[in-house]
Amino acid sequence: MSGKSNNVITFPKQHNNSAKEPNLEDIHHNMDMMRQYHIQETILNLAPIIFNHLDIAGFGLADDVDEDIKDGAFLIEAIRSLLCKQYEIFHPFQVIADNIFEEPTDENSPYKIVDEISLDLKDPEEAEETEE
Repeated sequence: MSGKSNNVITFPKQHNNSAKEPNLEDIHHNMDMMRQYHIQETILNLAPIIFNHLDIAGFGLADDVDEDIKDGAFLIEAIRSLLCKQYEIFHPFQVIADNIFEEPTDENSPYKIVDEISLDLKDPEEAEETEE
């Protein structure tokens, strides 16, 4: 007769779980990655809709014209910047948006584009850290 009976269920062996416990830095990194993924997926869903609506309205982008492609990329990056701002993630276009418009003279005035602009597109928080 064998050493084990057919009606005995053996207790699971202890597993040596080599996975380390995540630390706070890993958790923050994973959260940042999930935010970036969410932003990218949102853009991948929105971009075709936006460009399709522009095409239907008669403003289709030519595939072989670099200027149109650059303008389209600019539009997508502006949207990315807006979405990043919701998660308090820096994007260089946030600096552009803050500096390219003049403050309205009153509540009913629209924003106007400045005549001249000179920008440093680095993250202001990183610039402060390097100065310290």
